[in-house]
Amino acid sequence: MSKRGLQPSDLYNIKCVGNADVSPDGQWLAYVVQRFDEKKDKALTDIHLCNLRTMETKRITSSGQDSAPRFSPDGRRLAFKSSRNDKSQLYILDLTGGEAWLVPTEEAVGGDPVWFPDGKQIAYTASVFSQPEDWEPYPGAPAYDRERLAASAQRDGKEKGTDADKKPENNVKVVTRLSYRRDGVGYYDYRRRQVFVTPVPETTPLSDLKPASRQITNGDFDHGPPTISPDGRYLVTSVRRSPTADYDLKSDLWLWDLVSGEMYWLYDAPGPVSSPLWSPGGRVIAFTGHDNSCNVSTTTDLWLLELAGWLEELASGKKPQPLTVQHARNITHPFDLPFGAHGGAELRLGGTSKFWVDDRLYFLMSQRGAAGIYQTDDKGQVEAVLVDPNLAITSMAGGGSSLVYTASQPNRLEELYLYAEDGAQALTNINAEFMAEIALADWEKITYESEPGVNIDGWIVYPINYEAGKRYPLVLLIHGGPHSAYGPAFLFSAQIFAARGYAVLFTNPRGSTTYGQEFTCAIDKNWGVLDYADLMAGIDTVIERGLADPEQLFAHGWSFGGYMSCWLVTQTNRFRAVCGGAVVSNLLSGYGTSDIIWADEYEYGGQPWRDYEHLLQHSPLGHVHKVETPFMLLHGENDLRCPIGQSEEFYAALRRLGKPAVMIRYPGEYHGLRRPIHRVDRYERLLAWFDYYRKDNRQ
Repeated sequence: MSKRGLQPSDLYNIKCVGNADVSPDGQWLAYVVQRFDEKKDKALTDIHLCNLRTMETKRITSSGQDSAPRFSPDGRRLAFKSSRNDKSQLYILDLTGGEAWLVPTEEAVGGDPVWFPDGKQIAYTASVFSQPEDWEPYPGAPAYDRERLAASAQRDGKEKGTDADKKPENNVKVVTRLSYRRDGVGYYDYRRRQVFVTPVPETTPLSDLKPASRQITNGDFDHGPPTISPDGRYLVTSVRRSPTADYDLKSDLWLWDLVSGEMYWLYDAPGPVSSPLWSPGGRVIAFTGHDNSCNVSTTTDLWLLELAGWLEELASGKKPQPLTVQHARNITHPFDLPFGAHGGAELRLGGTSKFWVDDRLYFLMSQRGAAGIYQTDDKGQVEAVLVDPNLAITSMAGGGSSLVYTASQPNRLEELYLYAEDGAQALTNINAEFMAEIALADWEKITYESEPGVNIDGWIVYPINYEAGKRYPLVLLIHGGPHSAYGPAFLFSAQIFAARGYAVLFTNPRGSTTYGQEFTCAIDKNWGVLDYADLMAGIDTVIERGLADPEQLFAHGWSFGGYMSCWLVTQTNRFRAVCGGAVVSNLLSGYGTSDIIWADEYEYGGQPWRDYEHLLQHSPLGHVHKVETPFMLLHGENDLRCPIGQSEEFYAALRRLGKPAVMIRYPGEYHGLRRPIHRVDRYERLLAWFDYYRKDNRQ
């Protein structure tokens, strides 16, 4: 049977794996499988369980709304989140048998469940309204505002009943904070993310449980995922308590004594910190963060904080001063590489990037677009475990002697693997039946010189049925960020273009991460100069290799890639057609309308009232009169990161100038498209747009 290439509708046929956890003894693996349901028009997730000794695997949930599996400390139970009853709640499954049972909470569970070491409690985060009785949103607000806003926040954004049941409602939004909304979340509604703890029976209860959670943190602050001390007495979380938290990045670590109820400032950080993780020995906490030396461009590092002395002082009855950066050990900084995975597949679920096994901390660190697995002791001695520049690792999990990770390549979908020194063993092959009829295009990594001494990495995906010596239309894919990266990962978009006869190039121009701090900061406050040069040099390289037809060049990017798509057509007429998604076209109006004003101010290079000319000079809209290339805009109407006004401005200017342009608006979508029907539509429109302008279609 002849094989075919991928097409946009195949999104409904591909499953993703990730969000894995390994039992403490290393015998069991729990992971999530995601599929896109065409009829329901949403992603569905279920949990699977694999015996790592026998390799037997079975699906253990089937609601399509289950995620975040986490083993209890004794490995006998599995906690997970599920929205099967309309609200995200905790469930427990006894692995010796029986059905999953609900641990009810009044509030919708937000973050992943965190077990206490004795297995009798679980901590989690939830966004709640918890302002005092005398609170008012602003001085001089109507007296009814508190009750009205509290009721709105407590609904968790969900309306109940039919239209006929609803009464007229004053749904006015009151905005008093600089940071008052978040892409993918919406408006904050005066809720703050707090940490809660709920008791968990050690055996399956005989009757339904009643909500019994208690709120640990409080105040008008957002708290991150918690970590629990090995003795179960202390809880640590990151929190932004600074009065300038809405426009700077600083956060700190705070500790709660769960016996006395007292809270203590544990770590006074120079910049953002997140994801604390207590070592099993109790002497060290690992966390991620940076010193804010380059603002949002600063490389995120992995740190170890020695706690023994501080805890001893606390136990003696004293109130210790917060630890500072002088007390923390930066593990990744000596390598000038970022913590975590940065070049992952387009279709992926993700998962954890660090975990402890005894006194060893395993973590991901990325170089030249590819993440490797490393380990360190609590003193910071780093050793490589698995580093492969041609493998895109995106997450990992471990327990006992078992180390599991997710990985892909440009012509291989992401799957789960069990690490071994003599080679990895595939644990999943969930797309085997479907992929038996699919041909995936070959690929190659290239490195080219953009200017003397500046080497840029890129990846080529060849057309299906490629013939050496023949030139092909070329699609340039541009990543977002700008401080992200491509890597040797599976890109669904690249494969559907290759199946239609295009060669595809994706690169990491200056501004990308995983190449050191200097490389990442190279475009700060200067978008559209060095990055543009690096992208065009990549195209010239592929032309010089005899692969790309210089008369058939196309480009597409999303977010910052959308900015660069707009910028390309204002600087050159070499492209036959371009498509920008979730674009930024005007740095002046982008300021203050995005949900990340603190990033825009630094990235763009100023404030509109002080740096007007600079911002306009680096805005595609300031050069729109030069555009001759047919341009298509794709944008979610609810995008809060790069608001749709950015596309509207560019589109209006192009049409007023009589240029060929079209704008596609996706109702209800944030910055990234969530609904499968919209994701498929995006790819269909890209192919149709580029196909229409291909030279061989328009003789």
